[in-house]
Amino acid sequence: MGEIHPDRESYEIIWEKVISKELDNYQTLYVNCIEFIPNVKEEIWEKYVSLNTYCKKNYMKSAEGKIDRHKVAACYMIAVAMLRPMRFVKKIDNKDVPLAINETLAITVGLSLVRAFAIAAIRENKNITKEDADVLVAKFEDGIKVPEGPLVNHGVYLDNYANEIYFAASEGRISILSLAHELYLLEVITRIS
Repeated sequence: MGEIHPDRESYEIIWEKVISKELDNYQTLYVNCIEFIPNVKEEIWEKYVSLNTYCKKNYMKSAEGKIDRHKVAACYMIAVAMLRPMRFVKKIDNKDVPLAINETLAITVGLSLVRAFAIAAIRENKNITKEDADVLVAKFEDGIKVPEGPLVNHGVYLDNYANEIYFAASEGRISILSLAHELYLLEVITRIS
């Protein structure tokens, strides 16, 4: 195999392009109201590695190989949800404190990864023409599609999803496989839309 997985170099890219940018966005939105846990970058990496290893040892035929893109994204999401890297340290004037701010970050990270991985898989697929690949990639242009309007029984889908992750993580009942399955279905919805 020769490659090391999980891959720290890939994490550096994920940190710079997704996680760090989102954390900066939250600090801008909640000026002087939130702080990050100490050593947040390393804490997320270590938790992700632990979850990735757990997934390989418990769910894969071989603990030496790679896990699929949906499980990778799920491991990152769970790492963020379990660590809860953002803490409110001051009351927010005229704003409700969101219950699931860290879980919303986790969803952003997960959906960003699924989108990037899906586009890469489409581009690398030698069994389709460039034109067909371009059509498929275009479906991901605006990100991963989620149910809206009448397809959501109540509330907003992403808010409901964040709350689900919050409660599952709080209760110690968050599942890599279940989350990966949800991410897979959201990718399918995006592909067929």
